[in-house]
Amino acid sequence: MPPTMADVARQAGVTKSTVSLVLSDKPGVSPETKEAVLRVVKELGYSLPERRPLRNHLPKQKNFTVVHHAGHEPQGEIISLFLDYLHGIQTFAQESNIHITAIGGYRSGGINQLETSIFRDQNTPIDGLILMGKGIRRESQLVRWALEREIPLVVLGRNWPDLPVSTVSQNHCQQAKTALDYLERLGHRQIAYVAQERDQEYEWYDIRLNCYREKMKELNQNVNEALIVLGENVVDSVKELLTRKPGVTAIFALHDERAIQSMQGAMDIGLKVPDDISVIGLDNSQEPPAGFPGLTTVGFSHFDAGYLGAELLLKQIENDNICFGNLWIRSTLIERDSCRKLTKF
Repeated sequence: MPPTMADVARQAGVTKSTVSLVLSDKPGVSPETKEAVLRVVKELGYSLPERRPLRNHLPKQKNFTVVHHAGHEPQGEIISLFLDYLHGIQTFAQESNIHITAIGGYRSGGINQLETSIFRDQNTPIDGLILMGKGIRRESQLVRWALEREIPLVVLGRNWPDLPVSTVSQNHCQQAKTALDYLERLGHRQIAYVAQERDQEYEWYDIRLNCYREKMKELNQNVNEALIVLGENVVDSVKELLTRKPGVTAIFALHDERAIQSMQGAMDIGLKVPDDISVIGLDNSQEPPAGFPGLTTVGFSHFDAGYLGAELLLKQIENDNICFGNLWIRSTLIERDSCRKLTKF
């Protein structure tokens, strides 16, 4: 693997910004430091990547590539959350004269073909990359390829402060606490946690579950493990839970899709939402089908996440002193019809 700017900075004992200043022949670096950096550059055989020309030579219109990695979502499905992300990205791009290439609903099968179309197509230079979707992981090849090529990168819906990657995300713990505090104010104490087995692969699964555990300890002095539902089929799991544990008054679902499935399970055994059972979701990403009550959830502005992600990416490209950043999007409670206040608690 060819040497990177990070390799030069590490061996020279300076920051990447200092290396960039030296190679761009800009002021602000002492002669001694400049000499040390240039010596390491020569030893390692490093040169600025062709796709990261000096700012004065950048084309007037920049090119961003946006990839939606669908993960386990059905082929071709892009849920509204990611469409809202894209709307925010496109709005900023129009304001800033940025060309957007969007690859939607991508799945893992053609990773090498995707690498060729994104990173090796000389006819479509890439100035920056935005990744989003359930399939994006720390160890994703797309992330690794971008880092190896030193292509500015922003990942939406993740928070990786230990990686040299910019992220824009909701605060998963804040979301969970907002939902659980709301159920507490309504008088609920016997609250179930509902997720699907495959949800465990997402890093925010543990964050939300840990927040649930903390809240249950606060409310009940202990965690009733029997109220943590993790099954292959959420509808069936919720039916079994509510039959076995009739004292449960509320369900805290991992996200909106699980909340809708939980409502379906409750309704299948003759319970009414919210009269018999309250249900709350997270993310404000899906609407229940006709005949279901409106879903109370904790959401954030997906549009703002996309807009700020594109803005952060542009700042990385235009300002050599910005390596990467991590932004939080505030989440808020969205009250609808799926939760009710208990009359006695």
